Amino acid sequence: QINVLQAKKKFEILDAMLSFMHAQYTFFQQGYSLLHELEPYMKKLATELDQLVIDSAVEKREMEHKHALIQQRVRSECFSFFQDFSYDDSKVEFNVDAPNGVVMEGYLFKRASNAFKTWNRRWFSIQNSQLVYQKKLKDVLTVVVEDLRLCTVKPCEDIERRFCFEVVSPTKSCMLQADSEKLRQAWIQAVQASIASAYRESPDSYYIE
Repeated sequence: QINVLQAKKKFEILDAMLSFMHAQYTFFQQGYSLLHELEPYMKKLATELDQLVIDSAVEKREMEHKHALIQQRVRSECFSFFQDFSYDDSKVEFNVDAPNGVVMEGYLFKRASNAFKTWNRRWFSIQNSQLVYQKKLKDVLTVVVEDLRLCTVKPCEDIERRFCFEVVSPTKSCMLQADSEKLRQAWIQAVQASIASAYRESPDSYYIE
């Protein structure tokens, strides 16, 4: 009887295994049928995905190209700005025989005579043998040196700022700063030329008196 029971158990185990295999077959068969129905949609989705990848790559290239153009434009505009800000050769020239009497003009930094020694940017000009400046172009002229014939001009190196020069008169001195070495030399030469021109135009007896 024990052997019969054991033999029956073997059939039961085999039957259970066979039922399990049928269940697995049914499960995968239904899964295959479901995925087979989804196959057209999956193909369509794959095609759309490929197109999205291509569009994304094209958009990325366009953005990189635009970014490069913007950087190039910014560099070009900055270079142009600094070119405009740094005076060209025509702007640093001076003319002692100018029809309007203005030998030279442009922006300079002026050191104040107060205790703080602050620097202020002013529009300077040499005209009528005088050194004058304006806070704004339409403001009234402020005379720094009334008569350049009584002055001397010299570059200043022993100072905290670069491109400085000093105009010294019998009563006071004025410390100025140009934007570049070329401008400093031009202003110094303009002052010296104005002094020489004023001496040529006036008789010596006037200065002796």
